[in-house]
Amino acid sequence: MEELSSKFRILAEISEKFPKNKKPILVGGSAVELYTRGTCKSIDIDLLADRNSLVKVLEEMGFSKIGRHWFFTKDIGIEIVGDSTEGRRVNEILHEGKLIRVLSIEDLIVDRLNACKHWKSQYDCEQAQVLFEVYSEKIDMEYLKKRMGEEDLEMELIKNRSDR
Repeated sequence: MEELSSKFRILAEISEKFPKNKKPILVGGSAVELYTRGTCKSIDIDLLADRNSLVKVLEEMGFSKIGRHWFFTKDIGIEIVGDSTEGRRVNEILHEGKLIRVLSIEDLIVDRLNACKHWKSQYDCEQAQVLFEVYSEKIDMEYLKKRMGEEDLEMELIKNRSDR
């Protein structure tokens, strides 16, 4: 759990350097890792943010760019994957008293199902299933179905896996 804590402690420190509505948004595998409390693992931290602002903060904090990732230590790499969550929901989570913005569970399920369907990624199928099962009582099913429809995804991608 220390690895999980240090990864999100760094993210919280980065987030502290931005105004509330401009904080980077955690997406991808590390967002799944946060929601599953480390059950699902991710190698890097994928963020949506204004690229120029985030690069400036990363440089000020001592991160070095290697390829498309920014590294603070050899174990903590950050990738800036975009800058917009238009049409998506974002949750705010307190980690050790600091605010982290993270893509909603419903949108993460859709993201993982897209990878499952289009990249044939079994790991992403499993991550979507874990999120769906763990948060089944809290998921906004109407919103999830709407988002899946927008992405041309079928509910069977989840339901078939829950029948196992």
